[in-house]
Amino acid sequence: MQWSQIKTLFILTFFILNIFLFIQFYEKKQQSNLSMLEREESTIEQILEDENITLENLPTEELDKEPFVSVRQKSFTEDDERELAGLGKQRPSLVTNTFLVSFMDDKIKIPEDASTSEIEEVLADKLLYAEEYRFWDWNEELNILMFFQQINERTIFYNQSGMILLFLNDKNEVEFLTQTMLGEAEYRQDKNPLIEPLKAIEELYNANELTSGDEITQVEIGLHSRVPLSDGVQVFVPAWKVSVNDDKSFFVNAIEGHIFPSNELEFLEQVITQDADRVRSTMSESKLKEEILAMFEKKLELLNWGE
Repeated sequence: MQWSQIKTLFILTFFILNIFLFIQFYEKKQQSNLSMLEREESTIEQILEDENITLENLPTEELDKEPFVSVRQKSFTEDDERELAGLGKQRPSLVTNTFLVSFMDDKIKIPEDASTSEIEEVLADKLLYAEEYRFWDWNEELNILMFFQQINERTIFYNQSGMILLFLNDKNEVEFLTQTMLGEAEYRQDKNPLIEPLKAIEELYNANELTSGDEITQVEIGLHSRVPLSDGVQVFVPAWKVSVNDDKSFFVNAIEGHIFPSNELEFLEQVITQDADRVRSTMSESKLKEEILAMFEKKLELLNWGE
């Protein structure tokens, strides 16, 4: 055999050997990455177990990629105002084309121990577009019922532009309400993978939002405002709501993993203050205006007294 043929054979042999070694290396690296991922997943579970942090009703369904959602503010019409006036004895008023208030001449009594479904049933025929909202919370400090708007069965968390507030008196009777609403949703073309619920819980743990002995009582997906645009459009991102001990909730961006700040009393104070300014500067002088401002001021006094 000539030397040139031997040299070619050696080159081919080493080339094949290199390919074989590369395949072996790649497979081991993939196995190593998989093992590392499994260890990371088990690590947060182990940490939660060690900290005696328990989980209930963690969603297990497969998560599809989802887009950001763009929504403009809905404008109410005089027809909406007339329709609300026909839902029981109410005195509605369009403060602006996006902000509606209504005073109840027939007070609606809310039982102190009413469940979510009972509250929704009592108020279903007294609210405009009631099917677009879900009962969120009874803030006992201010005695306010909060309804949040939904888009495609996804609750919009703490957004001033898509909610109904019902103001109760000392007898737990609804005296008046304020309402805002978001319009038709537009979905961006680009879709993004969602983080798993356990990853959202890990983000909360790493941010020291969870303590030993906590109980994760509910995890659900909804929408949270990401950024308002200059043209009045709001952009919403899927977000995990993580309820802890049934008395506080955290919200985690389900695409980017950021934790949204959440303080219900601060949110309500901001909303009531801005709504009072709108009523004060926009509504003409009337008994209705005086009654609404008096209720706003009473709720703000409760906040100041609590400090």
